[in-house]
Amino acid sequence: MFNNFNLTNNEIVKIINDYEPLIRKNSEINNRFNEDLYQEIKIYIFKVLSKNRKRVKKF
Repeated sequence: MFNNFNLTNNEIVKIINDYEPLIRKNSEINNRFNEDLYQEIKIYIFKVLSKNRKRVKKF
């Protein structure tokens, strides 16, 4: 779906915010919201979408 893995942080955050209802829905265990799972899903999405970024060397 997101073939362009050269996304900025702001673009990734927008994607996460757009999918917020789906993330929240899938953060339930036994019909109870699980905050840890919710955060893990968001972190995982961020890592996947930012993993192939070109790194800028700072001296």
